[in-house]
Amino acid sequence: MRVKWGVLISGNGSTLQSILDCQDILDVTVVISSRASAYGLARARRAGVPTEIVPKFENKKDAEEWICQTLEKYRVHYIFLAGFMRIVSGQLINKYKGKIFNIHPSLLPKYKGINGFEQALEAGDDDAGVTVHRVALEVDSGENILQNRFKIPFHRDKDLSQLWLHINEKRALIESMRKISCQK
Repeated sequence: MRVKWGVLISGNGSTLQSILDCQDILDVTVVISSRASAYGLARARRAGVPTEIVPKFENKKDAEEWICQTLEKYRVHYIFLAGFMRIVSGQLINKYKGKIFNIHPSLLPKYKGINGFEQALEAGDDDAGVTVHRVALEVDSGENILQNRFKIPFHRDKDLSQLWLHINEKRALIESMRKISCQK
């Protein structure tokens, strides 16, 4: 039996597309978006993956309760936060302890939080990277599953460097999801 993944998104879905491109080894059973206008929903639908949109709730607790119920409905084993622009709370993290993963654009623990890659560029670092890690209560502090280090291009052009980052993210994502799926 293949491991069932749920993917949480908020936007364009470029990370989601990398996951969907691996459907031969991964079973993505649902994509949940925090935004109805997220282009990632169209990507999922084209791949034949069911989609759900988090309804508007008065509080985060109710929203995460809905997410948990939806993940249960699709019998999800593991969750990947693919550009999900909400910080998940203990409710979701504790229910899926050790089974929620995120990809971060830095070599954690360096440059936690948003814009990790930009922080490496601004700091003048020679190396940058991506980290796939388990999600923990403290942002970007869970166990690292895989890190992919690369040299920052000498030109330091932000747009070209971002392209290089996305290539390396895709490599790390595919390798780590294969590794995680085989451990079940």
